[in-house]
Amino acid sequence: MLQVKSLTLLSCLLLLALLAACTEANKAATTTVCPPDGDNDDYPDRFDNDTLCDSFKRLRSTIEKDTLVELIQSHYQCNSKFRKAMCYYDTKRFRIVAQQLQQSDAYVDILLELNLAGVDTSDIENIVDIFACIVLPVPRPDNSCDCRALRGHTFIGDLLAAMPQQAVHEINTRAKRNNFARFVQTVNSSEFQAHLQANLLKRDAARPLHVLSRNGWNVPELLRAVMTILSW
Repeated sequence: MLQVKSLTLLSCLLLLALLAACTEANKAATTTVCPPDGDNDDYPDRFDNDTLCDSFKRLRSTIEKDTLVELIQSHYQCNSKFRKAMCYYDTKRFRIVAQQLQQSDAYVDILLELNLAGVDTSDIENIVDIFACIVLPVPRPDNSCDCRALRGHTFIGDLLAAMPQQAVHEINTRAKRNNFARFVQTVNSSEFQAHLQANLLKRDAARPLHVLSRNGWNVPELLRAVMTILSW
């Protein structure tokens, strides 16, 4: 249970931000939320911008945009659990739960520990802002997809398969001393994990995490995905 809880907090720092792109499947193609800097939708291959939001965008850009759009659209149509999670995200209730989570002692302590490790956490102090940083507008599909092709598939599994491991590895390698590198190193440290697990025993974090799990966010699967990405 402790690992299950630790997942959602870590995911709010990384993977859940990427998944927020899925909610835009319900909105018009003209909707634009926090687009990447510059004219190119694929985030530029540069490291002069040293914020966590920039790094999240780089991770998103390792996946071909058309591939990501198709993946989001098909799972939204065919995967009821995925659709439930995304519909819940697009509600006031989700924002309330996110606020409860970010006000918990566990999340406050996470930010403090990251700050002490030299990480600029300004992009992740507000959980909703993490999603806004990397959201990708996706129009509703014109045609219905063949849902039989997705039997036995999960969105997380297909997302990981679509992410080129070498490209993700190169981002982490080239950013050895930047803010994202300090973030990854700190999150992966045994000291951080031990501190996190101790904080997650606190009741004010347990309730919002339970509500998220009840509304379609597959916490164990997200944990495995986060750890996989950070290990590439």
